[in-house]
Formats: sequence, C-alpha cells, structure tokens
Amino acid sequence: MKMLIGLTGRSGSGKTTAAKILTDLGAFVADCDIIAHKVLREDAVKEKLCKNFGSTIFNSDGSVDRKALGGIVFSDSEKLAVLNGIVHGAITKKAIDMCIASGKDICFIDGSELEASGVDEKCAHIVVISADEEVRLNRITERDKISKDSALLRIRAQKDYSKKAIIIKNNGSYDELKLALTKVYQQLLEETDV
Repeated sequence: MKMLIGLTGRSGSGKTTAAKILTDLGAFVADCDIIAHKVLREDAVKEKLCKNFGSTIFNSDGSVDRKALGGIVFSDSEKLAVLNGIVHGAITKKAIDMCIASGKDICFIDGSELEASGVDEKCAHIVVISADEEVRLNRITERDKISKDSALLRIRAQKDYSKKAIIIKNNGSYDELKLALTKVYQQLLEETDV
C-alpha cells in the first residue's frame, strides 16, 4: 500500500455509493461499518456493551441489536462516546490490516468517525462526501425506512469532519458523483507515482 486515504461523510451523504465507485475504479476500500459488525460479535466487546448499555441491546440469539443500540447512542452524545471508546480501536486495526493485505496502491478506510477514532492521522488525505441536510434526510428515510425525526437524530449525532479535506458535494446524480470521484482518484494515482 502506497497511500492510505480516509473516506467519510455524514449519514445519507452517499459515502457508500462513493465507496463502490472507488472500488470499481480499482481502489481497495475497507468498510468500517462491515468491520464493526464483526467487532460487535466478539465476546469481549459484547460484555463491555452489556455493562454500559444493558441487556436490552441484544437480540434473542445474543447478537447486538444495532437498531436498539443506535436508539440509545444517537440521542446521547456521552453514550455515543462510550460506544466509540469500546469499538474504535478494534475497527481501526482491522481496517488497516485489511488495507495492507489488499496489495493495492491506494486504499480507503470508509468510516463516519475517522476524526474521532484518530484514523485520519494515519491517512495521507481525507475525502469527505457531503450533501445538503434535506437531501440526506430524504435518502435516510427512504433507505432505512425510519421516520424523519429518527433520521434527524442520526444526522445531528454525527459531526462534520473539521480538518483539511477533499470535499465532494453529492446533491446531484450518480454520474456527477462518479465523475468527481474519478478526477480525485486520478489525482491520487498521480501522487503515488511521484
């Protein structure tokens, strides 16, 4: 791996679509949400979650009910910080290990909490996918089949990335997003050849 790039954006921004486009362009993308699913199955993590959030966040089969957990943490910033403290380190390590093992020159770590987890400090660049709040609200309610109030809680629980970054505005079409990402990816490829 020649270059590690962070890929972030608030819920509903189109970050997942951007990750697929980057994969199609030839990059490796480590999806922190998928990695988090695996981390949440680890016994040590589940014990810490139970201690901090109670047994109501578990399904009958013992797996973490992400919707129940989200209902708790997205409405309370202190509880969100507790959750992040439990899972960020394990997610970060797995994501970087996956990037190294991929053998790709450019690897992206796709995550909404890159700054909070400290992953951004390990990255050469951060690409932020951004969209207006109303656009994100509509995307979230359609995608997740949740109320506007629930979607707003989710949106407002996430912070914007506050450091220097490559910003890609995604209020338009898939093709517009693909064109913008292709340009950025080509620039990153040129940078790795220097």
